[in-house]
Amino acid sequence: MNTLQQTGRRMVFWGALLLLGWAVYELSIRYEEMVTWTTPVYSLVQDGKITWLDYFSRLPWQRLQTHAFLIICALFSLYALIARRGLIAGIISIPIAVLLIIFSLGSTNLLSASLWQKLKMLPLVLIGVGNLLKVIASARKPKAEPVLPGQPHQTVPYDPFRMNRPRS
Repeated sequence: MNTLQQTGRRMVFWGALLLLGWAVYELSIRYEEMVTWTTPVYSLVQDGKITWLDYFSRLPWQRLQTHAFLIICALFSLYALIARRGLIAGIISIPIAVLLIIFSLGSTNLLSASLWQKLKMLPLVLIGVGNLLKVIASARKPKAEPVLPGQPHQTVPYDPFRMNRPRS
């Protein structure tokens, strides 16, 4: 296996693992806040005072934007873990990682505080760069041995169990 491709796969693995851990940790911390914002509206639906469509229209989506981002990060990290060997999945993962980084830098309150908060996007960078290395490694073609003109290609007879090898 190519060293560049192996390095890229390792970067994707560790980046996805770190991203999953970070997203689950942040969601567990913010779970109570999410329940606080969704419970009053959900109780109105249970009582039959509003419908499910009204529920989704009255839900404070601005307050739940960070929670949705964390859920998307957790799902993306699972996708990156499962599909880290595939080339097409790697090509798809690169723009998703870039979009999540761009979205997180300006839209959520997770990363607006300090440089330390911005370092939490390092797993997304690892996933993106690792997949980029995998794509570069697959684009490079190995050099074939030159065949000299006039020399026939040496064929090796098929002998999978080495039954016809010479005895010594």
